[in-house]
Amino acid sequence: MLMMSTEQPESLLLEGQAYHKPSLPVLSVIYPGDAVTKVGTCHQLTLEGVDTVAEMAITGFHNHRRTTGEQRAEILTKLANKLVDHSESLAKLITLECGKPITLSMLEVQRAVELCRGYANQVTTHENRVVRSGGREATLKYFPIGPVLAITPYNFPLNLVVHKLAPAIAAGCSLTLKPASKTPLTALYLGRLAVESGYTAINIVPAENDVAEALVRHPAFAKVTFTGSSAVGWHLYSHVGQKPMTLELGGNAACIVEDVSEDNVQRCARRIAQGAFGFSGQTCISVQRVFVNASMADTFTKALIAEARSLRVGNPLLPETDIGPMITPEDIIRTRELIKETIGEGGNVVYGGNTYNALTMNPTIFDRTTPSMRINREELFAPLMTLSPYDHFEDALTLANDSDYGLQAGIYTADWHKAQRAFEVLDVGGVLINDVPTTRLDYLPYGGVKASGFGREGVMTGIAEFSTLKTLVVDPTF
Repeated sequence: MLMMSTEQPESLLLEGQAYHKPSLPVLSVIYPGDAVTKVGTCHQLTLEGVDTVAEMAITGFHNHRRTTGEQRAEILTKLANKLVDHSESLAKLITLECGKPITLSMLEVQRAVELCRGYANQVTTHENRVVRSGGREATLKYFPIGPVLAITPYNFPLNLVVHKLAPAIAAGCSLTLKPASKTPLTALYLGRLAVESGYTAINIVPAENDVAEALVRHPAFAKVTFTGSSAVGWHLYSHVGQKPMTLELGGNAACIVEDVSEDNVQRCARRIAQGAFGFSGQTCISVQRVFVNASMADTFTKALIAEARSLRVGNPLLPETDIGPMITPEDIIRTRELIKETIGEGGNVVYGGNTYNALTMNPTIFDRTTPSMRINREELFAPLMTLSPYDHFEDALTLANDSDYGLQAGIYTADWHKAQRAFEVLDVGGVLINDVPTTRLDYLPYGGVKASGFGREGVMTGIAEFSTLKTLVVDPTF
């Protein structure tokens, strides 16, 4: 088992240099697999250090903005190569920090590699555009927006950080990152690799919530990008002032099963089970609400139960494990209480409903729930889903839209007109046809509407989100 050294805390990474003072508080990271073992420790930033971090962010920005597109692409390419070289160690650290099954952790590292390579290619194509309008010639150019502050959650401690880091490098910005307190070690590891690749305009500052708020309010930062829960995200948004902010928040994703051929029922059920229960449902686009055409509800339910039963629950460090521990014992308690509440309100457990052990939930499927129940209203972050039949496709669209959230939705249908109808009607940031909403293609724009936030991540749009667009207009008659 890979463990970080607990003898000496990991240092804050500021402007490419390890930084710590004996007086700084120390954060211990605990392995969710037993809720006891110390994975490692790191220093935490305090309120007294916020101004220092802000000054370094400004200095880093002025240095990095002078780099060329070719130099930024080279940094990103070097970082991608280093991620490949360190993939095994990073994957193990991800699993130890957040309990993610090791196969999913390896996939997360692979995605981070492709993100860096994608942004390296995008840097060279994100060039000036010349247009002619009203007898004048105009040049449109993106300029780096300035120092960027990023705040990331525990569930993708590498990939969601790279979704902030790579566009910052590509756009010419400095990056100050406040990683999740449960998973700061992966971010610090990544930061060292970024510095070794030539990007020194980076601050990684594990910190408590009050320090995060102070950073958000600080005028030195020109842009804030946050990924995490809706409650925290909207709270921070109230402190951001006039600076632009990207909010990539929670969801309670719906998946509609309208018509699936007999040959594809099991495949569809497998994808939905994986989307609902993988990593114990601890992703913002986990499948939570499934609406199935009543004509195939019995057949599909049997297939879904069979797929849920086939998922392997246990030690996340073993490659055969599909479902590992939840992030904390408190999350097990929270999930048990929700299951009990749902049963008390008339919900029926079709499969599961119990714990594998004190730290791990078995996958659980409910039917006979109503849209007003909490299990259908909130973001669960647990291996739970509800299954509801419907008679007409328009009813399914209405049910899917009956949510405060709007991140992604999935539709299984062979009817292209219904697919187009879903794309037009569903109030979400992304619609996936014949796939689950848990699928995220890192190259494409990604983000939500309503309580799920605003702004878009992904290689296609990431540089623009970290840039200011200027227009130069010339009258050629002079």
